[in-house]
Amino acid sequence: MEAQDTKGKIVKEVFPAEIVSIMGDILAGVVLTLLILPFDSFFILILIVPALLSMRGNISGPFIARTSRDLIIGQFNKKSWIENVLATYILSMVTAFIIGLSSLLLDLILVKLFLVRFDLLIVIPIFSILLTLTISIPCSTILNYIAFKYGLDPNNIVNPIMTAVDDFSTVICFYLTIILLGVP
Repeated sequence: MEAQDTKGKIVKEVFPAEIVSIMGDILAGVVLTLLILPFDSFFILILIVPALLSMRGNISGPFIARTSRDLIIGQFNKKSWIENVLATYILSMVTAFIIGLSSLLLDLILVKLFLVRFDLLIVIPIFSILLTLTISIPCSTILNYIAFKYGLDPNNIVNPIMTAVDDFSTVICFYLTIILLGVP
């Protein structure tokens, strides 16, 4: 019977969080389309977005899991949190650089539009992810803490909700970055 209660609890915790995730992702997609469609460089910019969103999820997910683990086992402290944040930023910068380099190579080899300066193709993902992490890290840490405080399993709730928050903030930060950098 105990296993049945656990399954029911997991479904009750995860289902609403997944609904938030789905709705947030749909909204992020609509906003992305509306914001970057008018740009002359749309075709090269749209190549960066899926990699940026995927990378953000692959790096934010472990950050959220490590923070959640530390709360659950009673090891959450300033030192471990700062180490987690630094690791997340370093991984993000390296991966964002690779995304920028990949988009540059795609433009040089396949697309051949050359609408965006080569250096900007590398800088756009880096700035975008820096801005996104500035929003994501505090939000996910607070959400982890709140879920844990109210007796919910942060592993069930935080990741799906942060997927929506992060995807939406990635889209907005991507847009702000291309505006600030003067991308055509």
